[in-house]
Amino acid sequence: MYVGRFVAIGKTNGKLWAGYRVSSRSFPNRYAVKLNESTAAIMPKDAKDLEKSPYISYNCIRVLPDAAIVANGAHTDPIVEKISRGYPPRDALALSLLAMDYEKDSLDTPRIAAVVTKGEAFLGIVTKDGLNVSAFPLQEKSCLMVATYEKTVFSQLTVEGYSADDVAKKMFDLTFEKPVCSAGAFQEGGQFKIGVYNGPQ
Repeated sequence: MYVGRFVAIGKTNGKLWAGYRVSSRSFPNRYAVKLNESTAAIMPKDAKDLEKSPYISYNCIRVLPDAAIVANGAHTDPIVEKISRGYPPRDALALSLLAMDYEKDSLDTPRIAAVVTKGEAFLGIVTKDGLNVSAFPLQEKSCLMVATYEKTVFSQLTVEGYSADDVAKKMFDLTFEKPVCSAGAFQEGGQFKIGVYNGPQ
């Protein structure tokens, strides 16, 4: 099954985590990079690809002292900014997704996002037809996801994460078609760490 980009949120051994994967047919020549301790980004291997689509490069994960934000586009940063200013995560997700709307490409690609913080988790998606943002009280070993295609309704996923790098690799290794690169955030010592994975080297 080809689901495009997807975000996932989970809880393992009391630790919250969030994951992201790029699956792509049109722009597979991309990689995930950890820019610093608080940001991971998706980058094209050939900068000329940016002339074909403005949507292929963006911050996919950003972490705050007590939250991790994961998304498939430029809306990652507005969500972080709103949470930093005191907005509840649900409101930050809803306002940012509504303001930026779905991507105006040939497929009307939805924008998706997730937030994990203080024992709570949130998923959001905006499509051409509507907006859905929900809060979830994550249970131990539980995991939820939403994707840009096919799995656009919040659904269960069977994954357990044990570190940021582990989450990133497990996102990549899921059986959905056309994996390109992935990233993860994992709660360690009261803060979130970031990891990326770009497939077998």
